[in-house]
Amino acid sequence: MHTKEKIRLESTELFANLGYEGTSMAKIAEKVGIKKPSLYAHYKNKEALFFDVVDEMEQEYEAFVQDSLNQETDTIEERLYLSFKTHVSDLARDDASIQFYNRFIQYPPKELEDRLLARFNKSEERVRVLLAAVIEKGQAEGSINRELEAKSMAYTYFCLIEGLTTEVGIHSIEEVKAHAEVVWTVYWRGIQA
Repeated sequence: MHTKEKIRLESTELFANLGYEGTSMAKIAEKVGIKKPSLYAHYKNKEALFFDVVDEMEQEYEAFVQDSLNQETDTIEERLYLSFKTHVSDLARDDASIQFYNRFIQYPPKELEDRLLARFNKSEERVRVLLAAVIEKGQAEGSINRELEAKSMAYTYFCLIEGLTTEVGIHSIEEVKAHAEVVWTVYWRGIQA
């Protein structure tokens, strides 16, 4: 693993556990196993490092959504369902990147709040467009309700996933998966033609 990758990986964990304010460049350097001046050779400051972690996370999430929607299936319903199940299974990981996202979407650092939320919103819009394209295909084929906007159905889909994300801290993953099945059944009944 390259040093810059290790810096991002360890920083993600520290930011997720200690928050932005609680994470110092010295702590990051120590966790990575390098001297602080070496860390500054890669990043000019903590803010630049933080936003590099955000960029990496956004790219990974967008690729994850694209891959989840590209699964080979016979029907649009199956494609959407498998994508949904892929998201729910991903919740079980509960790794530093998920903790990072949950922490900073709910409690962004005040000095970075506007920039951070604007970036999260743009990223979310890009994944909604990916999902809306699949929904529009289902509408064209006649399996999904044409009276509803594809963008609205995509937005609702991700709201359901966000809701299930909050359940991870309250329920076992088996319970979350059971809830997801109920949620999916209601969602599909609402959008099918």
